[in-house]
Amino acid sequence: MTTTIRAVAALLGLGALLAGCGGGPSAAPTGGASSAAAVPTQAGPDTNTPEGRAEADSIKSENLMADCMKAAGFQYVPHPAHYTRPAGNIAGKDPATVPYDVLKTYRQKYGYGTNYATDVYPNDPNVVVPGTGAGANPNNAIRDALDPARKKAYDQAYDGGAREAYEASGYKNATPSGGCVAKIQQQVGGTNTSTSTTTDPTAQAAAAQAEQQFQTDPTVLAAAQSYGSCLVQHGYTVPSTKPGVIELTLGQVVEQEHSNSPAADRKQGLSKEIKTALDDLECGKAYEAAAKPFVEKLLQVGVG
Repeated sequence: MTTTIRAVAALLGLGALLAGCGGGPSAAPTGGASSAAAVPTQAGPDTNTPEGRAEADSIKSENLMADCMKAAGFQYVPHPAHYTRPAGNIAGKDPATVPYDVLKTYRQKYGYGTNYATDVYPNDPNVVVPGTGAGANPNNAIRDALDPARKKAYDQAYDGGAREAYEASGYKNATPSGGCVAKIQQQVGGTNTSTSTTTDPTAQAAAAQAEQQFQTDPTVLAAAQSYGSCLVQHGYTVPSTKPGVIELTLGQVVEQEHSNSPAADRKQGLSKEIKTALDDLECGKAYEAAAKPFVEKLLQVGVG
């Protein structure tokens, strides 16, 4: 199940980069435009928790981004991410860590909680994925107001054109970032602590062992096969029943559809997503139960 955890982590990391890029790059071409007021840190988050440390890193990164973009001749409004999760918000959490009845109730209203639910319930705290900025990113409008040439220059300054390359690929192939994003990642030591995997060799070894145990466990393998068969019976395509992969299948399909060709009627889109998410839940019930101890072990060694 470590694959699931890492996939979510990668998704959140990429989302932050592209959100900043599509929403972050606020580029008013100025000869000496001053960046917006820095996000105060003296009364910031509790850095004794992983979420608090991640939020503190985000505040630092956003302030550095404003300074970097200012040096490049652009305005940038710091828009830090928030990692606190309101009670009842399980958006993006690994299904194996959520009680079945809780997950079923959630999916009956929100589906996976990260796609059409954000369209239909934009102000609902139950569909905000931790690691995203609070409220609308003010940089989106600033960037969108630029002429094409200036916008391209802004994107180059922001991330070396990674956003443009990502869009050109149809939102399928992420590319290494450059510009201010790359500079800041070096300054703050890479991705934030709540979405990055551990770099401690001992913990990595423990995680690798747990992952191998998970992917070769007879009970998990049998449950994964049943999971796949059930999905096929419901009319879904299942490219792989590999543990750590199969549980991502339908969620990724919905996410791609929502990103690349969203339904004209978002409520109908959510209804379809809810059905898919519930089918996924029922078919994977035994599998998630079998995976739970492996997920918990991975979290204990700092992966996730």
